[in-house]
Amino acid sequence: MTEAQTSQQALEDARADAVWAARCAVLRNAWVQVRYHRRRQRFFDLVDKLTKSFTVLLGASLLGQELKTLLPYVASAISALGLLALVFGYGDRKQAHKELAEQAANLVASIEAVPAGQLNAAGTALWGAEYARLCAKTPPPLKTLMLICEREQSTAEGHPDHVPMQHWFKRFFADFKS
Repeated sequence: MTEAQTSQQALEDARADAVWAARCAVLRNAWVQVRYHRRRQRFFDLVDKLTKSFTVLLGASLLGQELKTLLPYVASAISALGLLALVFGYGDRKQAHKELAEQAANLVASIEAVPAGQLNAAGTALWGAEYARLCAKTPPPLKTLMLICEREQSTAEGHPDHVPMQHWFKRFFADFKS
């Protein structure tokens, strides 16, 4: 092999490595988005169900004779729970995160559908652009929850020490504060 051919081969190898690295980066980020939005979807579903359950439970408790004296407090609690559900729109948020998770999963599927031998820079650029459009639609992420999802993905890829484990206190409140 001549020096020119060797140089050309090295250049092609470098391009292939760059394309593969870009593919892996977008794929990893898309998987993190799937995990993040599925967690948010489950959280809002749980909060919505708890709010509805407590509202029904408090409404049913009005039927008891002993609670008739507490009627103003029970009515206030029912109103407060209804107001929380109305103001925060748990159902709408759950649906929004469900759709975002599906979009991220579709991006993962489109990346996985292309065999390694057919990778090219244009294809990986399109995936990167699709990921950027996905991120543009998402609400600002909760930092701790995002780190938890990144750790889960790193562990799934065989690198559990890549992202440090968050303190239990931060993990406990990950769905509430960033």
